[in-house]
Amino acid sequence: MIDVGKLAAVLGSGVCSALPGLHAWSGCDTVSALASQGKIKALKLVQASDLYLQAFTDLGSSWNVPTDVFNSIQAFTCQLYARNTKIVGANSLRYHMFCAKKGQIESGQLPPCEDSLMQHTLRANYQAAIWRRSLENLPDVPAPSAGHGWELDDGGSLKIRWMAGLPAPDVVLNLISCTCRRTCRPSDCSCILNGLKCTVVCKLQGCSNMVQDDAIVAQDANDSDGDSDD
Repeated sequence: MIDVGKLAAVLGSGVCSALPGLHAWSGCDTVSALASQGKIKALKLVQASDLYLQAFTDLGSSWNVPTDVFNSIQAFTCQLYARNTKIVGANSLRYHMFCAKKGQIESGQLPPCEDSLMQHTLRANYQAAIWRRSLENLPDVPAPSAGHGWELDDGGSLKIRWMAGLPAPDVVLNLISCTCRRTCRPSDCSCILNGLKCTVVCKLQGCSNMVQDDAIVAQDANDSDGDSDD
């Protein structure tokens, strides 16, 4: 049996105040964890830095994530993935790690991009805010889909909002392709798994996930009309 009182005394009041935010952010029942980044590693980083300690103490203190708190958490994330790095931006670190490995690196080994990290932090902040208000009588809790890292699908069910923007510019997305042979299924089609439509560079053409280019359809129709006139 763990003596919580003794544990709290050893950790100190500062770390204890940061634990709700850190626990939510590093993975709990309602917030996913970052790939291959455990809680012990995260805790040690927080214990070694007053900046990170304050950031996770502030996480959940309000329903919004202040810019300075997110900037500190972004720097914290960079050090999770590259302990001695001086880089404080998730996007920059992703780029440097990708280049250092000459592209031979799995996506799970890279930190999330800034957009995804913000959505993750919003979800952690929401959960930590609920925990910090657990002793309040009828706390005023906003809907999780109201800008807190979740959204509603077409059926009205709650789902995770992984990103607020596109995963890449359109010109790059158009180059992504799958190698499905007979059918594109959600379980194994790389396009569907990444929330993308199949394109003309995919191996299988005419699947149910294929993008329909209205401009091409219209042009084909016009060409057909022109041929019939001749």
